[in-house]
Amino acid sequence: MKVKIKENHAGVMTLNDGTKQNYGAIRVTQNMRKLIYYTGKGLREMFKPDMTEDEKHKAEELKQLDEKTLMKSGHVAKILLSEIKELN
Repeated sequence: MKVKIKENHAGVMTLNDGTKQNYGAIRVTQNMRKLIYYTGKGLREMFKPDMTEDEKHKAEELKQLDEKTLMKSGHVAKILLSEIKELN
């Protein structure tokens, strides 16, 4: 895949198998092989506009967690760039 990835950009990625996923780009790894990104779940729970007070509180708690913990909970994931067909 030859696509310029913008950090802090949210969109939809199409994988080589045709499935689509929401993503919020965090960064590309140093060896330029993997994209670390917020999943759809992460975007909904951490960056949703017009949150209630409870949702805002939960979002702030999540933002304090480290990346490894967020990966275990499904809020952040990583994928090989070679598995991505297209980013929008």
